[in-house]
Amino acid sequence: MSVLTRILNAVFLTTARLFIVAWIGGAALFVITSIAEQRTPEFDSIDKDRLATIRFPLYYLYGAICLSAGMAATGLAIVTTPRGYRKKLTAGFVLCVLSAAVAGFDYVAVYSPLQRSITPPGQVRGPDFLSLHQQSELINEVHVSLALLAAILICLPAHQTSAQRS
Repeated sequence: MSVLTRILNAVFLTTARLFIVAWIGGAALFVITSIAEQRTPEFDSIDKDRLATIRFPLYYLYGAICLSAGMAATGLAIVTTPRGYRKKLTAGFVLCVLSAAVAGFDYVAVYSPLQRSITPPGQVRGPDFLSLHQQSELINEVHVSLALLAAILICLPAHQTSAQRS
């Protein structure tokens, strides 16, 4: 592997690791602050609905940016990694793609109808709200868990042979 290829590989791996871990941390922070907002007595139902309709689209946008950048960088890292060392990165890439697909499904099939059910803010929630909310919670747990597994695989150091160590 040439020096340029090694440098590019290091840049791609660093970028992939940064974006995937940034998504997991961002998602965790979002959930923590959202729960705090929903439980605080200082906000009425109109405020809580407004906060949800403002914040959740940004959550999905941030996730799409981080996962897309992470997938692109992982794909480039795979291409610049010697053939015998690509399995772990390929598995991480597949998990990133699955995570993004699940998140995309959640946005289209679950979150969008959920958002419509609280627009305009403060209206009485229909019977679908609780079901959609529970589905969204489960789907988000799945897709963030897939991203976490991808991050673990992508962040693990490459196994070096004794010839590479010298």
